[in-house]
Amino acid sequence: MAHPVEMGYGGYALTVAFKAAFLSVPKGYHLYSMLGNYLGPSSTDRPLLASVSMVRQTRTFATRRLEISQKLNNGTKRVCMVATADFHIKEPASLLEYSRPPSKSYSHWKHCPTDQETFERLVDEGNIDRKIYDAYVKDFTIMADNFEMRPCPEGVFAQNILGMAKHIPHTQDTLPMTSRTTADWFRSREQLATPMDQLANLIFYSDAALAFTPLSYSHSWFEDVTAVSSLEFALRFFKSADLLDMNRWHLREMSTSVGGEARTYGETWIWDDEGRAVACMSQQSILRPRKGEKERL
Repeated sequence: MAHPVEMGYGGYALTVAFKAAFLSVPKGYHLYSMLGNYLGPSSTDRPLLASVSMVRQTRTFATRRLEISQKLNNGTKRVCMVATADFHIKEPASLLEYSRPPSKSYSHWKHCPTDQETFERLVDEGNIDRKIYDAYVKDFTIMADNFEMRPCPEGVFAQNILGMAKHIPHTQDTLPMTSRTTADWFRSREQLATPMDQLANLIFYSDAALAFTPLSYSHSWFEDVTAVSSLEFALRFFKSADLLDMNRWHLREMSTSVGGEARTYGETWIWDDEGRAVACMSQQSILRPRKGEKERL
């Protein structure tokens, strides 16, 4: 999502893997799960290459094994990610339909300013220096170019610019780390024509910011660590791609559940504007402190 160093955002690899898998299955199969490992960062100066192999193909289910790689200057291949993708045909009926709500009550998107308005107000009120906001605009252009975003004022990100303004107190400081959350409303800027594009858009956003959420919640930032990135992921979908409309507003909530062994575990939940859970992304991430600093999470 951000680029503290010149490397590709993980959402690129996820989206490429999904599209490769989607194009390999017969029509009528819908993605319900992607599980995998990030093996190393990708580079933004060369294309991502996708390799797909069939693990399962039945009348009801399909499973594909995926490998995302890049070709190095010496001609060798460097694998960036391995994953499996599972598909399921649309069933004629569901016995039960329910989904968990967000853990907190958040403002409706109609009452949430844009990310630009939210963070510029922090500058205007003298809470942060203009250079912090300018750094946000520079580092997070990927999301701003592709999505309209409205941070919920109840969440941590809206109060400290995703954690970049780490000195600012936030309203969840008195809560345990595992009870702190952030949330935002988002929708695609581009009109999406196909179910594949709808789901690719959702997948791209689902990876964003989860690895560094514990930093944001604990008044730390990239200068406080030597490594922060996702190691593995489990991305599950609860709504088929033909029912998705990413041009409508969706709510994302992020939390962290465990920190230790220089790793963290967190979850992102996404709901549509009618309150139905659409997807859940869980990840374990590396969070390595600088030498001499004790783990606090």
